[in-house]
Amino acid sequence: MTCPSCNFHSADHTDYCIRCGFSFVRYGPIFAQFRGTWTWVLRRSLAGFAAGMVGWLVIPAAGRAAGASFSQAAHVLLTGALGGIFLGTVEGMMEESSLKTVTGGITGMIGGLLGSLAAIWILRGGPGDSSGILAVIVTWGTAGACVGIISAWLEKRWPRILAGALAGALGGALGGWLGYQMYASLNDIARADLWSLKRVSESAAGAILGAVLWFVIALAERFFIFKRRLTGQISYKECDVCHYDNVLKAWYCASCGGVLQLSAPPEKLELPRRQALARFISACQYLGRLCSTTSTVVALVAAYFLGTINIFLGLFGLLLTALAGYIGYILFNTLAEALMPLL
Repeated sequence: MTCPSCNFHSADHTDYCIRCGFSFVRYGPIFAQFRGTWTWVLRRSLAGFAAGMVGWLVIPAAGRAAGASFSQAAHVLLTGALGGIFLGTVEGMMEESSLKTVTGGITGMIGGLLGSLAAIWILRGGPGDSSGILAVIVTWGTAGACVGIISAWLEKRWPRILAGALAGALGGALGGWLGYQMYASLNDIARADLWSLKRVSESAAGAILGAVLWFVIALAERFFIFKRRLTGQISYKECDVCHYDNVLKAWYCASCGGVLQLSAPPEKLELPRRQALARFISACQYLGRLCSTTSTVVALVAAYFLGTINIFLGLFGLLLTALAGYIGYILFNTLAEALMPLL
């Protein structure tokens, strides 16, 4: 038994923690649920923060590479497409699912493009800060709605899918607004000739957007979308669709692929005792996936823009970027695998 208050592990099942006096009977389930909820939310928010920060380092670089050859509308579309990809791949990268990563990236890109089209129409209505901030809110609210939809899609329940869309729209709009304010504030204090601070202000906007978007989506996931029936008197999880008996650690049915609606108590899952180390390993695995995703996006962008100069230069840029991403992926996953035996 591991105390949810001080993390002290005891081989005996007792009513109180022998180290800190925490009451397992009175406060244990409530405290464990509270900590589990906010761990879930903050992990997704921090993952969105990292993806947004990296994405908004790539987007301005792609915009500068495009230069005057792209119109204002094309730059807006490029920003929406690339930003949507980075925001949409967060959940797939966290769950180490290639299918979810690709599906989320494509859906996020579509949402970003749709939002960008609406933003172009708004910007054509007239200049000014009000149209600019409205365009930002609409762009990332639309992209966020698509990301929220795909996060809940496998549930195959329309109320949950709608909740994902609403949470994504709210998180994207709020995150876009806060990121815009962050960018404007940092630019006000940044020296015009200080290159590094300019890049920090750009990445900060994406980091805030990603963190807020996934914070709101994670709240909706935890309290409604991924709500499960918790029962302690089970030794397997029965699928609601095909009634196949799955192991307790399963999330999806091994027979039909449906989402399992039962949740097993933590004490039956044999979770690792070193929770902090387990989360550090998960973070390393996430960063490895993020390196892979980033290198894929950058490689395609580099191949396009360098290929317009020379096709062999574009091919070289693609291969060099892919190699750098692969090395990052290997390094982070090697570190994770080296730490696995310590769990």
